[in-house]
Amino acid sequence: MAKIHGRLQADLHPNGTVRMVFIASVGGGNESQLTARNLDAAEIAFMTCGIAPQRAAALRAELERNKVAAVDTSVDDVEAAKFRRTRS
Repeated sequence: MAKIHGRLQADLHPNGTVRMVFIASVGGGNESQLTARNLDAAEIAFMTCGIAPQRAAALRAELERNKVAAVDTSVDDVEAAKFRRTRS
């Protein structure tokens, strides 16, 4: 599988949901968001995006503290496809 480098950005909403967007370094522009129900689900989603468990926990803590977080990462093309907006 190909790895796609980019930036994973997340923000915590007052109702506890977490919105995540992966912006590819090259070829971006049609990103859509993923939403996790809570911080636990977001931490799991971070790990599916290629982030090590320890870093995912730190990212979760940063998100909880600051309400926003971002990290540079490389994700599999399969995972990156989840963030692509399809046109109908």
